[in-house]
Amino acid sequence: MNNLQVSMNHKKIAIDNIAIDFMEQFPNKLKEFFTFSGNSYVFDREITYLSEKANIIIVISHKIEIYIIFKDYVYLDNTILNSKIVRRFLKKYPILASSYELISPMKLEFKNSNVVWDYLSFTYDAKQAAITLLITTLN
Repeated sequence: MNNLQVSMNHKKIAIDNIAIDFMEQFPNKLKEFFTFSGNSYVFDREITYLSEKANIIIVISHKIEIYIIFKDYVYLDNTILNSKIVRRFLKKYPILASSYELISPMKLEFKNSNVVWDYLSFTYDAKQAAITLLITTLN
């Protein structure tokens, strides 16, 4: 099924029974379930997050960047706030509903939030007609 869960209280994600805690020794867990390429770990199978099909890529450098790239084509009517993906995200994590800033019609950032991640943003790529959620934490 490959259902993704993202914790906002712990630096942790889970894909079904595979839990990855970014506060612990996580690289071995990534190597076990993800394909390593350059400085990126790619989950080879499609995941489901917010009831949408997506791919997940984790990039590790001086920080950890988790990219959740939604697969369905999205055509924005107005701003990224109107997309069903962002609306579902805000419904799932109501603590974030008052801490976002619309940087542009295609980019939404969460600021001063009470979650453990250092940075959260949604970006719309018009060329790909796709939305990406970026979750970042310092390594």
